[in-house]
Amino acid sequence: MKLTKFAHACVRLEKDGKTLLVDPGSFSEDAAFERADAILVTHEHQDHLDVDRVAALDVPVYTNAGVAAQLTALGDRVHVVADGQSFEAAGFAVSAYGKDHAVILPEWGVPCENVGFLIEDAVYHPGDSFTRPDRAVHTNLVPISGPWFALPPAVEYARTVRSSQLVGIHDGLLSPVGLSMFARFLNSDDRPYHGLTPGESVEIN
Repeated sequence: MKLTKFAHACVRLEKDGKTLLVDPGSFSEDAAFERADAILVTHEHQDHLDVDRVAALDVPVYTNAGVAAQLTALGDRVHVVADGQSFEAAGFAVSAYGKDHAVILPEWGVPCENVGFLIEDAVYHPGDSFTRPDRAVHTNLVPISGPWFALPPAVEYARTVRSSQLVGIHDGLLSPVGLSMFARFLNSDDRPYHGLTPGESVEIN
């Protein structure tokens, strides 16, 4: 399976001639939308969901109820999933985890629903949360910036999710200096950290 990172939180997975697109948002390059057989969306914020460009792709979308409410024009192409459910999307086995977006400010409370996705028991995308899967994964996608982000819980999340490697995501607000510093905090001998640039790929074995 091949994982390609795009800007911010968007990734594309390719396996057996099929393509799964995760969190294609307003920061995502047009190249991310060139092909997809199915789309996963973790939550409704525009940096994870570009409604118009998602609607232009005639493929099924798997997401939570909050996002589905914004995609009613897509009809039965939209499939609502929730924590604890497993399903298949374009031939990829997917499990859903969690229900809440991370808190940005205490007085705002939980801003919206958020569901993480474990794909092929190998790649875990948490969306805007540090919700942990209940099993080891090959590649853990670690958010490294954002209004809700804080470094200590990010490091704790990376350390407690058993994984073979880490890939940084949710990095659209960082300068090159900020991007370069995360290997210091997240890299380890037994769990290497990869700060992929948009368009860069890794193989998931």
